[in-house]
Amino acid sequence: MADKQPYLNANFYGPTVPPSSKRHRGRRVLCTILKVAIGFIVGVGIVLLILGLVYRPHKLEFNVTSAKLTQFNITANQLYYNLGLNVTITNPNKRYRVYYDTNEMVVLYKNRRLNSLSLPAFFQDTKSTAVLSPNNFEGQRLILLAGDEIVEFNSEKAEGQYPIDVKFFFRLRMKSGEVVLKLKPKVHCGLRVPLSNAPKSFSFVFFPNTACDFQF
Repeated sequence: MADKQPYLNANFYGPTVPPSSKRHRGRRVLCTILKVAIGFIVGVGIVLLILGLVYRPHKLEFNVTSAKLTQFNITANQLYYNLGLNVTITNPNKRYRVYYDTNEMVVLYKNRRLNSLSLPAFFQDTKSTAVLSPNNFEGQRLILLAGDEIVEFNSEKAEGQYPIDVKFFFRLRMKSGEVVLKLKPKVHCGLRVPLSNAPKSFSFVFFPNTACDFQF
């Protein structure tokens, strides 16, 4: 008996044609776009990092090279003082010049403001040192000491030197070519200042060069 052949419809044309590969091409294009975008972002990040390292400024260096009190005594809760300072500001940057636009100097004793002084605007070139010599911190201030503060003051008086805090507040610009950085740094100098007319037994007291804390 002859084998039966499966019935084939006259409309049968062979196996089904697979769908178009447009979807796969779309995915490949999307992946390519994502790779290019990621590469671009990474490249920009590397460039910015390099520029940041190249143009990142070094901190300015503040040092109080000399300080003296010619008067510092309390009478009837009034503190009478006369303070003189020499402060050096070193710009260690070889790229950046510094423009000090607004400058304020504040003197404090035991967290109490004694006086403040507006300093004139000035310019500082690269790799240079400027000197400030404000010597007119003179006056009187109501000050109420109590408890441990009285003990501390008497001890300081016996030693012939006093803890004085000097703070600077700046608005400055650091310029290197077309790059301009506008900054508001703060500087704190914690000092122990000798009284120049202290008893002769304390004549050995001197003021050491003191570095200040600089924060951008």
